[in-house]
Amino acid sequence: MGTKIPISEARKRLSELLKTLQKDPEAIYEITVNDIVFGELSAPKDRRLRRGAAEALLRAAEELSRHHVGGAKRQSVAKDHDHYLYGRKRK
Repeated sequence: MGTKIPISEARKRLSELLKTLQKDPEAIYEITVNDIVFGELSAPKDRRLRRGAAEALLRAAEELSRHHVGGAKRQSVAKDHDHYLYGRKRK
């Protein structure tokens, strides 16, 4: 359910409402005439979906960073390239 806003106020504040939708694509404004809802102002569905995907990616990155094991021994892949590429042991 969205925020109800009279059409006269929506006309006056259209730029502000659009900026709000840009910051929060989940927001919905219900445009009313004499307290009857005649339409909605909202961000496009694909924009709302992208925001959800971005947040999920950030959560996944944060989760990975929490489980980071520090102090792992580093190996030189260049030195052992035959082993990594062909499964051969170093000479």
